[in-house]
Amino acid sequence: MMHVFPSLKPLPVLLAAAFLLEAAGAETIRLWIADEHGRPAAARVRLRNAQGQLQPVRLTKPADPLAAHPRFPELGAIVKGECSISLPGSGLAVEVDRGAEYLPVRLAAAKGPVARVRLKRWIDMAARGWWSADLHIHRAPPEMPLLMEASGLNFAPAITKWNQSTNLEAWPEQPLIRLAASRYYSVNNAEDERPWGAALFLGLRNPITLYGGKAEWPPPVATWEEAKRNQAFIDQEKIIWWAAPVMAALVRPDSIGVANNHFLEEGLLDSEAWGRPRDRVKYPGFRGFANYVFDLYYTWLSAGMRIPASAGSANGVLANPLGYSRSYVFLGHRFTPETWFEGQRAGRNFVTNGPMLFLSANGEMPGAVLPAGTKRVRISLTAISRGELETAELIVNGDVVGSFEPRQSPSQVKALRTITVAGGDWIAARCFEKNSRTVRFAHTSPIYVSSQPRRDPRALARLREWIDRYMERVRALPAESLSEPQKEQWLSLCREARKRYL
Repeated sequence: MMHVFPSLKPLPVLLAAAFLLEAAGAETIRLWIADEHGRPAAARVRLRNAQGQLQPVRLTKPADPLAAHPRFPELGAIVKGECSISLPGSGLAVEVDRGAEYLPVRLAAAKGPVARVRLKRWIDMAARGWWSADLHIHRAPPEMPLLMEASGLNFAPAITKWNQSTNLEAWPEQPLIRLAASRYYSVNNAEDERPWGAALFLGLRNPITLYGGKAEWPPPVATWEEAKRNQAFIDQEKIIWWAAPVMAALVRPDSIGVANNHFLEEGLLDSEAWGRPRDRVKYPGFRGFANYVFDLYYTWLSAGMRIPASAGSANGVLANPLGYSRSYVFLGHRFTPETWFEGQRAGRNFVTNGPMLFLSANGEMPGAVLPAGTKRVRISLTAISRGELETAELIVNGDVVGSFEPRQSPSQVKALRTITVAGGDWIAARCFEKNSRTVRFAHTSPIYVSSQPRRDPRALARLREWIDRYMERVRALPAESLSEPQKEQWLSLCREARKRYL
């Protein structure tokens, strides 16, 4: 099937709109916030000092605002329509934003006490057929309606069971909540996060058995299989976890976290936590961490595992607002959570924490399988951003085969290229914004050539070596973590997984 992308008009450099307040010397400012249609809008309000550092927001109205994040007050407050902000000092600026598809607004707070803010879209992805979700959310269900409206998300599966803790009194009779025609959240979701790594189980028909966060035993295979029996969508939450290649071989996940929660809005969690550490000579700095994640994903793809990329912010745990990292799935103009999961599972998506990225090969979008025998492919790549773009890159089998910079507009990259391919190849794209604080990027899931994947011997060898190192770690665990019989069962699973990479 041929897919026609909507027209992408050249964009100017999109800077935050500035609204100066009227009177001087204000200790409290009042905002009226409206959407592009002039209706009262939910948005996030932040405060930044003259040095650019975020400060906690103190609201006098509403008296009990919803925090953008319960652990990081500097990430701001969620308000709708009207609010009043108490200013703790001079030289401050107020920032108002509404997720990835709106222009942020910056107000020079020292200039006066009153402002009317009308938020404007820089892009409408749903109108183009693309629908957004954040797959990693740790917020209480009653908070979700306002959080979602303020982030512009279409779908949000909230984690309500996390190992042995839960924020539900009972398993919900109505797990899916419709807030608007194009906005839903769900509560029948769980996370298993233990020393082996982490996985998200979304859309569970029934609750599943989970264990303590420090438990090395039992292995996660039984949990994943139970989740599959309960019709869950399984997201391998990050690709860096030590047991990730073991689990991918034994119980195939539906997606893999590429735009993961280590990518923060104002920085980067520059470690692999308890996962597989990177070579910091080969992968230095923030961009090195991103390239490490990408290269691990490419290893899996080149080993023949056709698994889509996913995205999650971990709002509620790590310092991100809801929807900062999100996956856009192409569905056309008919969206439901069920069709969203189908599209994500099929890989008709890209992941992003900023720019938007559109890729086609012979008119087909990500997730497509080009016919066997295809030799020449016409590539169309477009990246657009509300900020300035640095570069967009075309990836084939893990190698950068084309790098493109903005030309007519700093906020847009467009490229057409014809490439030669062979059966089993995969094609993807990525792009980067200019940003001094963090790594802001987008990455597509692949387009595949022929239904039979190629299994690159080098990629298979890397995965076997990864499992070998993990087996050494299992053997070295103290007896209080794993008994000898338990170790042997874990090692047996590793050996079985390793065979599948031969």
